[in-house]
Amino acid sequence: MRTLRPLFALVLVLCGADAAAQDAQPAPRESDVRLLVSISVDQMLPDQLERLAPWLEGGLGRFAKGGFVFERATLQYGETETGPGHTCVGTGLLPARHGIVGNDWIALDQSRSTYCFEDADARLVTSAGKTDAKASSPRNLRGPGIADHLRALDSRSRTCAISSKDRSAIGMSGRRADLALWWDKKRGGFASSTWYGEQLPAWAREWNAGWLARLAGGEFGSGWKHALPADFEASRTAPDEREGEVGRPGDRSFPHRTPRFTGELDEKQLATAASWVYDGPAGDVFVAQLAQLAQRELKLGEGETLDLLCVSLTSCDTVGHGYGPYSYEVTDVLLRADRLLEALFDQLDERVGAGRWVASLTADHGVMDLPEALAARGVDAGRLSGKVLRDALELVRPVVAAKFGADFYLAHHSRGVRLSLSRMQAAKVDPAAVRELYASELRKAGAAWLEHVVTFDELAGVARAGRKAKNELIALEAGSFDEERTCDVVLLAKRHYLLGVAAGTTHGTPHDYDRTIPLAFYGAGVKPGRSAEAASSIDVLPTLFALAGLKAPEGLDGKARLPR
Repeated sequence: MRTLRPLFALVLVLCGADAAAQDAQPAPRESDVRLLVSISVDQMLPDQLERLAPWLEGGLGRFAKGGFVFERATLQYGETETGPGHTCVGTGLLPARHGIVGNDWIALDQSRSTYCFEDADARLVTSAGKTDAKASSPRNLRGPGIADHLRALDSRSRTCAISSKDRSAIGMSGRRADLALWWDKKRGGFASSTWYGEQLPAWAREWNAGWLARLAGGEFGSGWKHALPADFEASRTAPDEREGEVGRPGDRSFPHRTPRFTGELDEKQLATAASWVYDGPAGDVFVAQLAQLAQRELKLGEGETLDLLCVSLTSCDTVGHGYGPYSYEVTDVLLRADRLLEALFDQLDERVGAGRWVASLTADHGVMDLPEALAARGVDAGRLSGKVLRDALELVRPVVAAKFGADFYLAHHSRGVRLSLSRMQAAKVDPAAVRELYASELRKAGAAWLEHVVTFDELAGVARAGRKAKNELIALEAGSFDEERTCDVVLLAKRHYLLGVAAGTTHGTPHDYDRTIPLAFYGAGVKPGRSAEAASSIDVLPTLFALAGLKAPEGLDGKARLPR
């Protein structure tokens, strides 16, 4: 039986979704829509819908050819990572308001990183039941999500969120989802946390029992072979093996070997197989299978309530980090996603009804192409060793210590430096002055590779006091500001340079390639069309509400975007 913690209930009161919502009567609305389907394809670029359009005949094709597509959708904040990206979709708020400012952050007066959805009180729930392992929950989320709003309107509304990643399933749904499931990459199978209950549903346990057999007997049983069509020269997919991809030369092309899936697997072998699912194309296959099962078992959208199904396909990201967005591998993953979503949509047409469901498609972030591929096209691009930041800090820290008697350093990562506030206060120095000296000296020490260095105080002025940002990049950084979770000094490497990434590619910056995302809607009430209007992932929640005949919740950063 699912119960609410006292702290959880208190937070709901503060967010305007108090315990009275448990008895909320259904909100009146003029719509036949009974199911909202929120879909994220992690790390997908919008031009994937364009360049692959001739070969998209399934679910992605429905969005591209039969949906309404926003051609210029971008994120409106700086820390473009999975946690904040999915939470923007799920809340309609910017990170500066929902609080999930990164996948990890270095909190006040801490030297260790805090995972975005870590919860010391939550325990992992697997097919065996509650375990002693720590697990994730929405505890760190500062604002209400779409599941919270739906439950406040009608306490009978049901929400299920499924992804390979816990931060995706949790962020997309909110605090009051009935169930969030994610892949257990240490043991295999889908898991959850005690935030949602003490046991997995019987249907999820039954599915988990056969995951290894499905791998061994399915399309990946003898390796990962691509399924690209023969007439693929016009797709702008890059050659199969390229400089900059992960792995040794000769091992970067299809077919890719898979680990052992059959026989008696020891703990290490089982973890290897489970990790391969998470990192490869099978993750999407399993998420899509479980999404179909969840819809059938929970009968989502089949009654008179307005229900929600959140699906995050993450293989485009886990594969894309290694091979780049235009690789054979990512293209194969996206064509598989097209087929997987079509199977889900066919089921919804049959069980829910074609005029009774509506879906959104977006991504949590974009990504940079491989630096080697960019350089080959004449772009100033490259890789920077993490040592350049460490070397810069070695030059800066003695200067700060000479000025203030100590440098107050705690920790750093590729996007910022954390100082000790308590030690600065004890030394009776002005924290803003210390931060500004750090910033000034870092600008000099890292002049060859830094785009900008911004202090906590400057971002606070933009985000909270309404001061004008010096430029667009700093305005975007302010969109990710949080009083407790933002570093004292925020860093940004120059455009098209990856810091501390030896192979493959990544994202996480306010540069345009990391902020570019697809945004499309399909289903009941959606007329096919395209728009060059500015839009963003924070518009998903209010647009879905509008399509369901509901007024959007007050105070969102996003707004309904479809033409009336």
